[in-house]
Amino acid sequence: MRHHAFGDGHHVVRLDPGEDVLGVLRRVVEEQGIEAGTLTGLGSVDAITLGCLDPATHEYLKRHFEERMEVAALSGSISTDGERPHLHLHMVVSPREFIAYGGHVHDARVGAILEVYVTAFRGSLKRVLVEGQPFPHLLLPGEEAPPPPPASPPAVAPPKAGGGRGRKDARGR
Repeated sequence: MRHHAFGDGHHVVRLDPGEDVLGVLRRVVEEQGIEAGTLTGLGSVDAITLGCLDPATHEYLKRHFEERMEVAALSGSISTDGERPHLHLHMVVSPREFIAYGGHVHDARVGAILEVYVTAFRGSLKRVLVEGQPFPHLLLPGEEAPPPPPASPPAVAPPKAGGGRGRKDARGR
C-alpha cells in the first residue's frame, strides 16, 4: 500500500495485490485522522463478499466470489462508530463475461491493483444504533441521536424438570 496526501483533504491510496481492502483503508483513515468523507475507486479484486440487505429479515444476503474481477465502481462513506472509523463501501464488480455484480462490501482482496481516492470533510460524521435498524444509522452534524435500542433482558435458565430436588410443583406433586 502506498498513500499520498495532497492537502486540503484529498488523498490517493494504491492498494497492491493480495491486500485486504477494508483493513488497509480503515488503517489509512485512522492514521490520517479522517472522521468524515467519501471514497471512490477502481481496479481489480481476486476475492470479494458482497451483500444485499433483506428488508424482511434485516440480514445481509451474501455472495462470495473467488476470481479476478474488474472493479467498475467503488463508492463509500467515512464516519465514526464510537472511537473507530466506520467505512461503508459498495462495489460493482465484473468478471470476464462482462456481467456486473454489486452490493455492500463485507470483505475484499486486491487483484492486480486498486486505486482509491479519498475526500476528507472538515468535522466528523457519527454512526449510532437505532431501534429497528439492522446497521448503525448515520447521524448528521447538529442532529440529535435517536434513543438507543433497549437492552436485551438477561437470559433466565428454565427450571429443571420435576421442579428440582425435593420441591413440589403448583399442584403439590
